[in-house]
Amino acid sequence: MQTDYQIVAKADYQNDAHADLFRLSFYQDNIAVIAFNISAKKQNWLDERFIEHLQALLDQLPAWQLRGVIFVSSKENSFVQGFSLSPLEQKSDAELYQFSQQCQHLIQKIKALTVPTICAVQGSCFGFGLELALACDYRLATDDIETSFAMPQVKSGILPFAGGCALLTAQIGLKPGLLMLLSGNKISVNRALDKGLIDEVVPKAILFQIAVNHINNQMSSTLQNVKKGYHRLRFKTENIAWLRRYLIEQVEQQVWLKAFDNYPATKAIIQLFKQRQEALPSAESDCFVMLFGNKTSAVLRRMEQTNREMRHQYHDLQSDDKIKKVAVLGSGFMGAGIAYITAARAGLPVRIKDINPDGVQKALRLSYLLLQKEVDRGHLPYGKLLQKIYLISGGERFIGKQTADIVIESVYEDLQLKQNLIEESESYYDKNTIFASNTLTLSIAEIAAKAQRPQNVIGVHYFTPVSQRRMVEIVPHFLQRNVQGKVLPQGTSQQTIAKAISLVIEQGQIPLLVKDSPGFFINRVLIPYLLEAYYCVLDGEAVGTIDRALLEFGFQVGPLAMIDEMGLDILVKALPTLERSFGFRFALPHKVEQLLLNERKGRKNRRGFYLYHSRSGNRTQVDKSIYQVLDITVENNLEPEQIVRRCILMMLNEAAYCVQEQIISNQNEGNVASVLGMFFPEFRGGIYAYMRDVGAATIVAELELMMAQHGERFRPCPWLVQQAVEEQVAQSTAEPSAL
Repeated sequence: MQTDYQIVAKADYQNDAHADLFRLSFYQDNIAVIAFNISAKKQNWLDERFIEHLQALLDQLPAWQLRGVIFVSSKENSFVQGFSLSPLEQKSDAELYQFSQQCQHLIQKIKALTVPTICAVQGSCFGFGLELALACDYRLATDDIETSFAMPQVKSGILPFAGGCALLTAQIGLKPGLLMLLSGNKISVNRALDKGLIDEVVPKAILFQIAVNHINNQMSSTLQNVKKGYHRLRFKTENIAWLRRYLIEQVEQQVWLKAFDNYPATKAIIQLFKQRQEALPSAESDCFVMLFGNKTSAVLRRMEQTNREMRHQYHDLQSDDKIKKVAVLGSGFMGAGIAYITAARAGLPVRIKDINPDGVQKALRLSYLLLQKEVDRGHLPYGKLLQKIYLISGGERFIGKQTADIVIESVYEDLQLKQNLIEESESYYDKNTIFASNTLTLSIAEIAAKAQRPQNVIGVHYFTPVSQRRMVEIVPHFLQRNVQGKVLPQGTSQQTIAKAISLVIEQGQIPLLVKDSPGFFINRVLIPYLLEAYYCVLDGEAVGTIDRALLEFGFQVGPLAMIDEMGLDILVKALPTLERSFGFRFALPHKVEQLLLNERKGRKNRRGFYLYHSRSGNRTQVDKSIYQVLDITVENNLEPEQIVRRCILMMLNEAAYCVQEQIISNQNEGNVASVLGMFFPEFRGGIYAYMRDVGAATIVAELELMMAQHGERFRPCPWLVQQAVEEQVAQSTAEPSAL
């Protein structure tokens, strides 16, 4: 944040010790400005040193004649991104407890200052940063889309360690505060204002000056007294035993279906709040120590760390050339979703081209509805909606001399059609324009085979629904071309890869570089899992029973509901190519043609394994008529764990094939991709972490048992068999884990 305050040194305070953590300045000589600035990082990730030095500074403040204190950040779009947990892993339980108490003492020192304290937030304000903000008397925030708030500690398997549970619920109320703690999700600045989490939203340009004005005017003491009185009254009301129990039970019922019993932090936070509000701060430290040592927390922290490493790695691979305009060929559900995230998140103009004018209109309408949802949720002002929807245009023809840095095709899985689109695009767009194919199974090298500039061709594979599935596969190709009797390599250029990664990041998605192979990584692993769920239906298991079993295992979406999201027609279209490449594991299941003839396309036409609301498109209930179409009788002979075992084994086996064929660069990225792209249970650490936890020998033994019962599709991958042999040689006599 750029401010015009002058720096005035205090003779009794040494500035050098904290120079790489925060900057102490003085405005008008009597307003202390503490600007967070972790110089070693792009964003403000705090650590123990920060706490120690800020505490030392706070000890000095009462000795100075100040009118107030303002907390800001010197980094663009990052007030506080989070707290670095890795160093805490070396601490004993006693040291962790002492650390939590130290953080709570810091918060109490801010609250105890006798002069007004204002937190001026621009950018992300997460975790410990939000705890610091809640300790202040007044909270200002900028009105831009980058400013957001969260208590995300539950996603790392822990809870706030500086008193955040008590602070948050005291500020916005028991029920909304508890829901925010249990979800860990970000909320926009407008929602934060509505909840009472912040006091005022102001333009970015005058954020600091408004904070100064509040200090000079002593923050309208009458208004502050009214707010404090309201908070005291609500605190007393919510501490009435029967009302407190009622509110907590409401929250418990609301989150239990999502959490089941897989997240210890969720359960611990609810149990914590069953105590009286006054007991929370001290109990938080005990609970933090208990959760930090839990295996689930260690797994989730490792996932978060890998996720951050991937983001940093791909950020470094971005192109320096700014992308200015995007074109999308194809106006279907996928094309509309790509156009939406391009305009809404990247803020780039995008044109949709399709030979079907009605399709273009539908795509434009879908983009509008997705933006309207953001407005309804408080994530986007209506004025911003109008700005973003004007970024999207469409038509059935190329008009004039079209300019685009990247052209993304999202049409039917037809090789010749995609090759024709490249030929048409190359004759129309600039020679530096990138052509990105959103193919599900076709080889990028084959798509690029007839291109004049194959170095500009790349696979950029999105997943439906695009606005929710954040992982995007980036697929370079390596094409051998015969030019005048010579065989020359003409694969995707590094510049093309860099530009594709830049676009995906700007769209708010997470890129994953994968090998050019049918199905790539995510669908290659996911499809056998989905097919096995369908085989369970054919064996007489109810749709709801199957999906419920996998939800209890930890998936965010059941496999049959996932088929509806993908579209059964799209899945079936992909199978012949996959079967030619990988064999019987991807064979077309019997009776599936009956579903296609019955127009069971899923969400996009409002009927599949489930029924969908005619207007909203939300899933409503299982469509029981599907059993008649398939001519089967529901018997439910399998236990939930048997259903889970069948489906998961197919997924694990295919993930092993992907390692064997080097489809991904490393298994850690595969873990993140499985969580973000396949909804694999995050608390299990991702698919490869789960495989290591269970053990190759156990997985191979289970696959062989399933192969005897259900056929060749369960034959173990040779790499997995080799891992099992090596594991048995190296292992002690300890029995392997169960699935």
